[in-house]
Amino acid sequence: MKNVYVFKVALKHVKGLWRRIEIRSDQTLGNFDRIIRDAFNHDTWDHLGEFYKERWSQGGYGEIYPDGKGSGTGKQIEQLGLSEGDKFGYVYDFGDEIHHILTLEKIMEPEKGVKYPRVISKNKPNYRYCETCKKQGQKTIAKWICIECSEDKESDVILCEDCMEEHEDHFVDEILY
Repeated sequence: MKNVYVFKVALKHVKGLWRRIEIRSDQTLGNFDRIIRDAFNHDTWDHLGEFYKERWSQGGYGEIYPDGKGSGTGKQIEQLGLSEGDKFGYVYDFGDEIHHILTLEKIMEPEKGVKYPRVISKNKPNYRYCETCKKQGQKTIAKWICIECSEDKESDVILCEDCMEEHEDHFVDEILY
């Protein structure tokens, strides 16, 4: 019987932003890459990913393309030789190098009827509020950051869905909570 590995996957440079993911031991790094991309709203059509043991700069288990191909996709989770408490890393987007720290919290038996991999929990959101709405006395959760305006003002310009329309010709990025 294949076991289920429970990982806490956290963004390395954004404290408090994490997802808890369950994945079967016979599933692959390709499967793990896909669920991490989905869990953290990383795009699934562009950018490489790679898992690594010590330092990404020293080489990892092989690159994974967004289409699920690449030299790192076929390695099964159980082949990594991990024990509870072990940590390793994942980098998404070799240009921006978005690093994640993966901690194996528990190895357990699979639940019947459950499809793996799956996200089972995530951090409590620390919402930020739209700056435009704040000026009008409203408290609306920001969903977007305008990259262009943030660079011009040298501080984050965060916007709700409605206020983002004023920035539709700018480069914006979704805020991850």
